[in-house]
Amino acid sequence: MPKIAKKTIEKEHKKHKALDLNQVIIEALEETKAENILEMDFPSNLGMLFDKFIVCSATSNVHAGTLCENVMKTVKEKLKIIPRHTEGEKNAEWILIDYFHIIVHIFLREKREFYDLENLWNDTAAMIRLSATNK
Repeated sequence: MPKIAKKTIEKEHKKHKALDLNQVIIEALEETKAENILEMDFPSNLGMLFDKFIVCSATSNVHAGTLCENVMKTVKEKLKIIPRHTEGEKNAEWILIDYFHIIVHIFLREKREFYDLENLWNDTAAMIRLSATNK
């Protein structure tokens, strides 16, 4: 098999796996009653280390912990993938799960409103696009 074809097949396989991961994460969040689930895509030309954020809200610290546990358990069972890094499980106000190209953010409602991650990253992405076009 020519190298180009093999690389294309591997790239498509990774892309398919990422789509599966995205779907499994969202299903796990929905299964445990996450609120206001939002997907944020970041164009590859921005040079980010990730392609997507999945952001959701939890009703309590216990609920946030349950959402986190269910996502990690479901992804591991269905796709045999474990996160590269997690943080925030102890206080469970803002939990981050890093699946390489997909970052999951689980917030308590009030923390999500306070940090306003959606608008912060929308503004950042707009600034990056603007600076890239001015070069």
